[in-house]
Amino acid sequence: MDIASHLEKVKRFERYRAKLDPEKEFEMWYWMSLSGGTSVVNAALHAAGLTDDGDYFCTQSVDVYMRDGKRDDPGSWKPGFMWDADLIHIHMPEISKPLTPKIEKAYAAMQVLEDVRDPCVRGGRKITKKIVRDVDAAFTTAVTLCREVVEEAGAGEEKAPAKPRRTATRAGGGRKRR
Repeated sequence: MDIASHLEKVKRFERYRAKLDPEKEFEMWYWMSLSGGTSVVNAALHAAGLTDDGDYFCTQSVDVYMRDGKRDDPGSWKPGFMWDADLIHIHMPEISKPLTPKIEKAYAAMQVLEDVRDPCVRGGRKITKKIVRDVDAAFTTAVTLCREVVEEAGAGEEKAPAKPRRTATRAGGGRKRR
C-alpha cells in the first residue's frame, strides 16, 4: 500500500477505536490499536525510504504479497515474493535496512502491543486498567512518532508516486536476500 492509503487506514482505525470501551470491548479495541499501529509504521517505513510502497498488499505469509492487480478487479491480483515491503507485524518480515531512531522507538512501542496479544486476546488474561493504559500509551507513541517521520519526509496525506518494486527475477520465483 502507499503512504496515503496507510494514513487513511490509520484514521479509520482511530475513529472506530475511539467508539469502543477498551475494558469491555478490549479485543476489538486492541485489534484497532495493533492494526492502526502497524499501518502507521508501514507509512513511516515508506516515507523514510526503508520499504517500498505501491500497488501491492501483504498476505499472512511473510514475504508473499498480492500485486500487479487492478483495484476494481479483485481477481486480477497475483501472489509474488517481495522484500522490504509492508509489514504484517513489526519484525515480520524483518527490514534489511537500519531503522531510524524514531522508527526504532515506534517499534519498541508496538512491541508492547505485540506482547499483550497472546496473553490477553488469545490467553484469557484479565483485562486491567493498567493493560489498557499501557496499550493506549504505546499506540499513541507509535502513531505520534510515525506521523512525525512521514511529515519530516514531506510525504503527508498526498499520494506519493509509487517507487519501483523489487520483484522476483530468479528461477523459483524468489529474489536473493541481501
